[in-house]
Amino acid sequence: MLHWFLKFLIPKLAVKNPDQDQLDELLESVDLSTYGIERVKLNHTIELDASESEIDPQNSNLRGYHDDAPQRDPLDEIISAFNNRFFTGWDATPQEQRVKFINIARHVIDNPYYQNQVVNNPDEQNRRLALEELIKQAINRERKRELDLYKRYASDPEFKRAFDASIMQLLAQGNLDGFQQLLG
Repeated sequence: MLHWFLKFLIPKLAVKNPDQDQLDELLESVDLSTYGIERVKLNHTIELDASESEIDPQNSNLRGYHDDAPQRDPLDEIISAFNNRFFTGWDATPQEQRVKFINIARHVIDNPYYQNQVVNNPDEQNRRLALEELIKQAINRERKRELDLYKRYASDPEFKRAFDASIMQLLAQGNLDGFQQLLG
């Protein structure tokens, strides 16, 4: 019985908050009509200074294109990142390394299955698997000339993964026509 009595009694009880009265008084004391936009002058326009001026940027770390920044070839960036990770003691010059990457990429592009299995394939996973297989076939074709590269590719799974990713990034840099121009 007490339960039913309290169930109906508690909603009827009004709890007074002593801070509520102070808040109401504060809101009533502020006259918001006194704070507003007021027109001071009629038919007056704001004129800008005619002299040439320059505003300093808010952030000194500029983003985007800079004229004074040296332009780097995307292939050079891919090769340098790959070399820093795997070929710190490699005696090949950067130009020779560039030729190796381009030769492998050329074999991949020249493969008759490249267009159907990679370029025209809408499925991302199947496209990646097909591209990995085409890179593996290209490495096998170049194994006589690049024996060290082939040995490292066949024996080190991490190297294989990074090499495949580098070739994929190289192929994804632009369209096929632009890449063919890069190859020469």
